[in-house]
Amino acid sequence: MPGLLPVTARKTVTLSAPYLLAVLALHVLALGLLVPSALAEPLVWGLGLTAYLFGMRHAWDADHIAVIDNTVRKLLTLGRPAYGVGLFFSLGHSSVVLLMAIAAAVIGRALLGAQEEIGALGGWIGPFVAGVYLLLVAGFNLHAVWRTLRGEDEHHHHGGLLARVIAPLTRLVNHQWQVFPLGFLMGLGFDTASEIALLALAGQAGQDHLGWSAILALPLLFGAGMTLFDTLNGAFMTHAYGWALDKPGARRVYNLLITGLSGVLALVIGVVTLMGWAAEHFPAARALSAWEAVDLSPLGFWLAGLALVLFLTAQVWSRWRRGRPA
Repeated sequence: MPGLLPVTARKTVTLSAPYLLAVLALHVLALGLLVPSALAEPLVWGLGLTAYLFGMRHAWDADHIAVIDNTVRKLLTLGRPAYGVGLFFSLGHSSVVLLMAIAAAVIGRALLGAQEEIGALGGWIGPFVAGVYLLLVAGFNLHAVWRTLRGEDEHHHHGGLLARVIAPLTRLVNHQWQVFPLGFLMGLGFDTASEIALLALAGQAGQDHLGWSAILALPLLFGAGMTLFDTLNGAFMTHAYGWALDKPGARRVYNLLITGLSGVLALVIGVVTLMGWAAEHFPAARALSAWEAVDLSPLGFWLAGLALVLFLTAQVWSRWRRGRPA
């Protein structure tokens, strides 16, 4: 595949190294800011650990997993690098968390009490951007599955109606750095439990008159935990998709399964997100209010777990076939 990154395990680690070093640098910065206050007040260690665990948990949200997986598959199909997709998306998302946590620390409980009014704009933008993008990228990848089932080459783009509709829409993200603003816009919704809890932590830290280093450390630790797993997910999916696309004939079934799985879940998450968004903001769509109660959180764990199982199974099957006598 022209332009596709090599996908051996050793080269995967090498190509992922700059992004993993960036994650390490974020950890060092966050800890460096936390330590002075934590040495003076041991309870700050607990605040820091809580913020970090919140970030780790947030990385497993279904929309994170679906956006990263589907964007990686799209970029590899275009022959573009994709090892940094998870990092750029997470940094964009973390930027919102950092700004809001600082605001919470400065304004304190006044921000927490007025959160509904302040977050109105974000409630419009974040879920809408997430839902629309997931539908677009799901359409791109499911279209790739359809072409493969028809026996067409991965890079053959015929002039069909679906291809003509999808192609211009999916040009929104053609390079991995472009998921940074996508992550920022999706973060504007600021409606997940972990982010709300982080606001409370930052607000309490400000009320307790902790130093600015500790207040800044909390969102940075949240971002460090989230960025670590988002980056690892992006690197793993780049390796997994690249391995499938490297020899599409021999790995056709795996390619279809992993792409179809990611595409279908992105489609489901996108539809549910947009239905809930419409029900919240448009009186005429109140009949869709049941969609707001749908909990998509477990889908992130399921998608990551199934992707890992499929990849390991495909690896074992491929090696068994190579070692089997002709």
